[in-house]
Amino acid sequence: MPKPLRHWLFFLILPLLPAGAQSPAPAEPLKVAVIQSPPFTEFSGGVWTGYAVDLWEKIAEMNQWAFTYTEFPTPEAALAAIQAGKIQVLVNDTDITSERQRVMDFSHPFFRSGLQIMVVEDRPRTFGRLASEILGLGNLRILWIAGGVVAVFTVLVTLFERRHNPDFPKKWADGFADAFYNVISVTLTGKSVYKGFPGVLGRLVMVGWMLLGLFVVAYVTSSITTAMTVEQLQGRINGPKDLPGKTVGVLEGDPGQIYAAREGLQFMVYSGMDAAAAALVHGELQAIVADAPILQYYDRTHPRLPITEVGVIFDPHTDGFALPKNSALRVPLNEALLSLSENGYLDDLGKRYFGTVFQR
Repeated sequence: MPKPLRHWLFFLILPLLPAGAQSPAPAEPLKVAVIQSPPFTEFSGGVWTGYAVDLWEKIAEMNQWAFTYTEFPTPEAALAAIQAGKIQVLVNDTDITSERQRVMDFSHPFFRSGLQIMVVEDRPRTFGRLASEILGLGNLRILWIAGGVVAVFTVLVTLFERRHNPDFPKKWADGFADAFYNVISVTLTGKSVYKGFPGVLGRLVMVGWMLLGLFVVAYVTSSITTAMTVEQLQGRINGPKDLPGKTVGVLEGDPGQIYAAREGLQFMVYSGMDAAAAALVHGELQAIVADAPILQYYDRTHPRLPITEVGVIFDPHTDGFALPKNSALRVPLNEALLSLSENGYLDDLGKRYFGTVFQR
């Protein structure tokens, strides 16, 4: 066949070659989106690290892809850039959902996970904590009034006894102590060796005194019971069935936010674990619902915080790399991902970041 004819034939059949026979070689570095989401993506020491970052960089190396990272503040912002075609790949623990699949492409799943619940770690009940709960119920004013009434009666009993009772202690300190004991005895029990004030007016004062004592005892008892009940109820979160009626924290763009909205929970959205954990420890939240590996990693790297995970992992989902719709990168990316799964790289990477509990 003449050489010119062979050249024309080659250019005629080139468009008919299978797409897989042409390895994509972008003319410019790929624009890769990243978000702070330890342990999957984290900016530390001037470089991006993490499970998803290491995996992506291995895939890029296998395909000889050059790329640049662009950090986004939230998953929603990064996903919007993917959908608009401004970013070629989102490197993160992106939850693969049917709703997202309609407007963008995903790689094969590289991580299977689920949600878990984080709560304040149980601590032994102490008198200080109980007193704090009681005062936190708005009882401080009532207690001050009761203390003031006891002080007034102590002074009145002291003055009356010093004038009319020759056996009453002569020293003021001893007299106040004796009077205070009698006042407290009558206030708390309604009984005392103290006979009280004489006459009709004196007896009426004693009756009012004892009724006031019964009120104070009943009020303090009910306050302590309420404080202990509140403390017990706040600690009874052992799984998702205990979340209704509680205020829970979720991370923006995390599967926990989708779950909380779907289940009609009362929730607050936070941009990161630091803010969510602070709100939990300070009592603004009763629990945090988020991706299990994120909660476990944060707990492990913040051992001084009184936080812990409870219950089993629920609402399972899979994570993958997000790409624009009909992306030419999807096939070679998936081929590299399957190869890394088959040769054990994914298992080794998972154990490096998650320890022996890692299961893919």
